[in-house]
Amino acid sequence: MSRSRDKKMARYLAGEMSMNEEIAFMSESGKSLEQMSELRNMEKHWKYYDQNPSRENWNSGEAWNRFHQKLESEGLLEDQAVKPGRDTLSPLLRIAASIVLVLAIGIPALYFGVIRDNAEENTRHHLAEEGVATVDLPDGSRVYLNKGAEIAYSKAFKNQRAVKLTGEAFFEVMSDPQNPFTVRSGEMVVSVLGTSFNVKQRDRSSNVEVYVKTGLVKVSLEKSDQFIYLEPEQFGVVENRNLSSSVQEDPNYISWKTKDFKFVNSALLEVLQELEESYHVDIHTGDVDISDMRITTSYSGQSINAILETIGTAFEMSISHRDNSYFLTK
Repeated sequence: MSRSRDKKMARYLAGEMSMNEEIAFMSESGKSLEQMSELRNMEKHWKYYDQNPSRENWNSGEAWNRFHQKLESEGLLEDQAVKPGRDTLSPLLRIAASIVLVLAIGIPALYFGVIRDNAEENTRHHLAEEGVATVDLPDGSRVYLNKGAEIAYSKAFKNQRAVKLTGEAFFEVMSDPQNPFTVRSGEMVVSVLGTSFNVKQRDRSSNVEVYVKTGLVKVSLEKSDQFIYLEPEQFGVVENRNLSSSVQEDPNYISWKTKDFKFVNSALLEVLQELEESYHVDIHTGDVDISDMRITTSYSGQSINAILETIGTAFEMSISHRDNSYFLTK
């Protein structure tokens, strides 16, 4: 790598870039398969090292001497009085030195020396068993889990804001420019600094959707150099190992979370299906033929009972319910 890219790499891994600088850096890296592969490798192993900087697994003096000689030979040392010692390094040099250490000790040492925590014992799980569940994360971010969805994250979440998702969830992420927030679901990786967005894993497969409500979201494909940036109202999809984007045109895409609905000349059958999915109920029409019925209306924050009552009145049907089942009859 060139000196300039060395410095940019260190700043990127240290979390010292602004969002605009990160976008420019990622765009530049994306032009070269070799550079992107190198970046992914550095990024992955630095995250492991930074959370587990065990001094038992590396010779800091020897590693520093090798690193110091490299910096000096390439003219990257601005202050020749800098002395060996991890705690005296500037954030930039500490990250760069750590990269050298990671490459020096090798991947086997990372897995068998540095990374020794039992993953399951240090992981928290939240499952939405009945309806929508709200989870407040340690950093102040909030997650709305759709029914059946589950998230898992490390107990050391504040140090590394990473979440694994199964199912569908809406995220409201607290801003922290120094510590990006990452969601992994299927083969999709979503990275943000502070924003709100929805992630939906289709039938627990590797196919995943992400919809951005506010802010800027970076979406990438695991074990691939594919990535895109999404802005508000944009929609990203991972399907069959391909990553694509479009504009979200369904006004009810996150109605399961907002309970806001908008229907314009919509088939009543489709409306009832949308309500079933959003409120997690069963709606039965029995022998009533609704195939030709259409409706234009909107609802905001209303209960399923209130919505069905208005539909019943509009189409001269009676409404009854038992537990989570509703019945429309003439």
